[in-house]
Amino acid sequence: MSGAPSNFNARRFLDENGISGGDATAHDTSLSYETEPRPRKLVSSEAELSLLKQLDGGDPSIAHVVSYQFNKHRHKLTDEFKSWGWFGWACWFLPCLGWLRTYRIKEWLLLDVVAGLSVGAMVIPQGMSYANLAGLPSVYGLYGAFVPCLVYSLLGSSRQLAVGPVAVTSTLLGNGLEKIFGSLSTDPNNPEDPALQANINSAAIEVAFLAGVMYTGIALLNLGWIIRFLSHSVISGFMSGAAITIALGQVKYILGLKLGRGSTIQSLLDMIFSNLSGFKWREFVMGYFFIGLLYTFRWAGNRFAHKRLGFLRFLGPITVVVTSIAVMNIFGLYKNPTTASPYIKPIGKIPKGLPPFSANHWLPLYDVSRQVTLAIIICLVDVCESISIAKALAQRNKYRLNYTQELRAVGVANLFGAMFSCYTTTGSFSRSAVNNSAGAKTPFAQFVCSMLLMLTLLVLTPIFTNMSANVQGAIIIVGVLGLFDYSEFLYLYKVNKLDWIVWLVTFFVVLFAGVEIGIGVGVGVSLVLVIWRAAFPAIVKLGKLPDSAVYRNVKLFPDTQQTPGVLVMRVDAPFFFANVESIRDGIVRRVEEAQATPEAESGAAPVRYVVLDMGAVTDVDATSIHWLTEFVYDLKSDLGVQLVLSNLTRPVLRAIKNGNVHRRLGPDHIFVDTNDAVVTLSTGLKQGRVDKAL
Repeated sequence: MSGAPSNFNARRFLDENGISGGDATAHDTSLSYETEPRPRKLVSSEAELSLLKQLDGGDPSIAHVVSYQFNKHRHKLTDEFKSWGWFGWACWFLPCLGWLRTYRIKEWLLLDVVAGLSVGAMVIPQGMSYANLAGLPSVYGLYGAFVPCLVYSLLGSSRQLAVGPVAVTSTLLGNGLEKIFGSLSTDPNNPEDPALQANINSAAIEVAFLAGVMYTGIALLNLGWIIRFLSHSVISGFMSGAAITIALGQVKYILGLKLGRGSTIQSLLDMIFSNLSGFKWREFVMGYFFIGLLYTFRWAGNRFAHKRLGFLRFLGPITVVVTSIAVMNIFGLYKNPTTASPYIKPIGKIPKGLPPFSANHWLPLYDVSRQVTLAIIICLVDVCESISIAKALAQRNKYRLNYTQELRAVGVANLFGAMFSCYTTTGSFSRSAVNNSAGAKTPFAQFVCSMLLMLTLLVLTPIFTNMSANVQGAIIIVGVLGLFDYSEFLYLYKVNKLDWIVWLVTFFVVLFAGVEIGIGVGVGVSLVLVIWRAAFPAIVKLGKLPDSAVYRNVKLFPDTQQTPGVLVMRVDAPFFFANVESIRDGIVRRVEEAQATPEAESGAAPVRYVVLDMGAVTDVDATSIHWLTEFVYDLKSDLGVQLVLSNLTRPVLRAIKNGNVHRRLGPDHIFVDTNDAVVTLSTGLKQGRVDKAL
C-alpha cells in the first residue's frame, strides 16, 4: 500500500483546473494510473451550476457573485414566507402563540405557576437591591422586574430564562452614571438633591433605550457574531473580578458606614478603613446574621435537593426580607428617640403604583458619547450573559433555541422597559437556575412572575418602608460571590494556558482599574492572541504511519517513517499577508536543520524536496501568492531544494492558477495527495532523476 500512489489520475485533475504544460516525463510514475476522476458534488440549482461553470473558466465579476447570492437568499426567504400562512406570521410577531397552541394545561400549568411565584419571591428583594447598585431608587428594581419580564413572556424562545435586573449590569450602569454626573446619591430613596436624582433616573432610562435599540438591531441584522469577540475566558474573568468589587462595595451596609461609591478594590478598601470610626454594631450583627441565613438556605437547598427541598434556595432572600421587616417594626429599630440617626438604617418609602410612562425622557441625551459607549458595553455583556444562560438551559432541557428571536425578545423587552421607567435588564444566572429547578416548562412562568410583581407594586410596597438597608447588602454579597468562577480558573489552567492568562488579565484589571476598563482590556488581549495565533501558525513535520499512506505529526506519532531526500511539512492556517514571513522562516529553519543533520532528519540523503501539505490552508490572499512565487525561487537558489505542493483545496488551487504560481513551480510539482507526491519523488531520487535546477 505504501509502495504506490493512490488510485487517482493527477494529470487529469490538473488539466481540469487549468494547470498544464511542462515536461511530464520526469515524474511519469505519478501519471500512469488511468482511472475516472472523482465525481463533482451535485449542485442544488441551475443558477448554481452556471456560477460553477464560470468559476471553472475564470473568476466571475464581483457584481455577478453579489447579485447571485442576493437573489438566492431573496428567493429562499420569499418561498419560506409564502409557506407560513397567517398563523406563521402571527407567531413571528408574537411567539407566545406558538407554545400557547400546544400548551398542556394539566401537565405544565402548576409547574409554571410554582416556578413563576418562586422567581417572583426571589426577584423582589434582589431587584430592589440591584437598583441601589445602579444608583437608582429601589422601586426601579421592581419596575425592571415587572415590565421586561411581562414582554419577554410574550416574545422569548427560552422556556426557563428569567429576565430582570442583574448585579453586573447594575454596577456597570451605576459606574457609568457616576462619570456622567460626577457623583451619585448615597441614598437614592432619600436623595439630598431630588433634582439631580431625577436627572440620574432619566439618564438610566435613556441608556436602557439605547441598549434596547442595539439589542433589537443585532437581532434584525443578524449581527450576533459580534459577541464572539467576548470569549468565555474574558466573560468569566470579568464576572469574577466584578463579583469581588460589587461585594466589597456592599460591606458598608453590613458595617453601618456611610460611604460613597468605588469602582476599584483599592479605592473601596481605602474608604472602608478610613471610616471604621463610624462602625455600628447593631447593623453589623443583623447584616452578618442575614449573610449566614442566606448561605444556610442555599446550602440546604443544594444539599437536600434530592428530597424535594430545592425550593429552599429561592426562599432565602424573601426570608431575610420578612425577618428584617419584622425585627425592625417589632423593636422599633428604624428610629432612635435620642438622636436623628436611627439604630439601623431603613431603606425608606417606596412609591406605590404601576411604573409611570417615560418615553418622553428618551431624547435628548445628557451625554451622547458616554451614554452610547455605556450602552454598547452593557449590551455586549448582557447579550453574552443572556444567550449563554438560555443556550445552557435549552441544552439541558433538550429543545432548540432560536437565537435571533431570543435577541429580539430581550431587545424589545428593554425598549418597553425604557418606555415605563425601567433600566437595562437581561437574563439572570441565579433566577434562571431557580426557574429551571422549580420545573418551568414555558415562558408562562415569567408571566406569572410579572403578575406577582404587579401585585407588589399596587399593594405591597408600603410594607418595605422600614426594611433595613443591610438586608440589601447581604442579598447582593451572597448573590454576586456565586459569580466568582474559581472552577473555570482551574479548568483554563489545565486546558489552555493562553486562555488562562486572558482570564487573569481581565480579572486583575477589573479589580484594580474598574469593570469598564477591565472588559475592554480583556477583549483587547483576546484579539491580540487571535492575531498572534494567526501571524505565527503551527508548522509541523509529517511522517508516514507504518503500513499506510497516512501522514501525521512526528511529535504525536514517534513511530512514523521518513523518506530519504524528502521533507514533508504542513501549515495549519490560511496564508495571508501577516503570516507569510513566519511561514517562510519556519520552513527554512526546518530545511536547514535537516541539511545539517541528514542522518537524523532524512536518512542517508540530503533533503532535495520539501512537500508542503496544503490541506489545512483554506485560503490565500494576493500577498501570499506573490510571496509563494518568490519563495519557490529562493528555496531552490539558496538551499537547493525544490518546493512541492500537495493536497490543495479548490480555492487555493484556483488562486495558484490565476497568480501563475504553477508556471514557476511546475505542474509536476503539484500533487493531489501527499503520499502520491512522496512516492513519486522518492522513486525519482532512487532512479537518479533529480531536477536539473537542483
